Amino acid sequence: MIHASRRGPEARGAAGDPLLMELRQFKYFVAIVDCGSLSRAAQQLYVAQSALSKQMAELESELQTQLLLRSRNGVAMTEAGKIFYEYAQGITKQVNDARAAVHSAADTVSGTVVAALPQSVSPMIALPLMRAAARRYPEVVLHLNEELTGNMADQLLRGRVDMAVFSPTMPKEDIAFTPVVEEDFVLLESAQSNHVLPPGEVSVAQATARPLVCPANAHGHCTRWPVDAALEAPGHAPARVAAEINSVYTLKAAVEAGLGPTIMPLGLAQREVSEGRLVAHRVASPHMHRVLGLCVSVHLPTTNAKRAMFNLIAEVMRGLADSGQWEGARAIPAAPTRSAGARHTP
Repeated sequence: MIHASRRGPEARGAAGDPLLMELRQFKYFVAIVDCGSLSRAAQQLYVAQSALSKQMAELESELQTQLLLRSRNGVAMTEAGKIFYEYAQGITKQVNDARAAVHSAADTVSGTVVAALPQSVSPMIALPLMRAAARRYPEVVLHLNEELTGNMADQLLRGRVDMAVFSPTMPKEDIAFTPVVEEDFVLLESAQSNHVLPPGEVSVAQATARPLVCPANAHGHCTRWPVDAALEAPGHAPARVAAEINSVYTLKAAVEAGLGPTIMPLGLAQREVSEGRLVAHRVASPHMHRVLGLCVSVHLPTTNAKRAMFNLIAEVMRGLADSGQWEGARAIPAAPTRSAGARHTP
């Protein structure tokens, strides 16, 4: 059981009993949300629906708040339920990881690893990574989650993902960052545009002369902040925005359709540029680039599988950059290995 208790009256429920939540209640709650209904969750868990319903009623009673909205069409989470779901997923994952670690031999590489990739990275590395993982570590189940960049730190800190490919912008006191590759940004414009610039490098002023199609700032998009940072330098005017689009695929389609140019890593538009649908220009600015690397929470334990997958992701990323398959990217050499006791350097 998981005991959540504090001294004092605030730690007690309505009936005066201390809070006491069972691990199975976390597991049941996650299953109900994932399945969308009590009946489907009961079938998946091999538990009677009445027992499942009773456990959820007890959980809501202990928390003194409603977590699920029930209807004939299934269940939906309340706002409190959405918050609880994030933590429940992390808790159940950590328990499963602990169970796997206890039963694994010291040199065994097996178990489940969850890695988060932003939309602006997954097109380049997801497929090569899955192939490499299946070939080298067949006993490891690798889950790749494509996430909005604004969610990355929260996912790591809550234990829902084991590692994330991101830029060094997460809170340093909680997240350890290992740089892996550096990417140049380019100006991308429709090949059918009436304002196509001459081939070659362009200045920042030329790149921002027209309103840009950009990722939204609201989600901390890691292809937006390097552009904003470059334009904050003295002598540069803020960019005008034609549209803000979170989906990389929709954003590229908008640029190709002539809605406006964009500034992003070349690797995201390799196919469109090679097929002549988009035209790419290097931007003459020392700020128009980003560093990508691997992030892990400093608060969570590691396993053989996590260490192996951490190293494999870095190897795949550097290999794609060195081979030229990841256009516009340069590998950052790995730092010297720390001592064996370095907990967060796999």
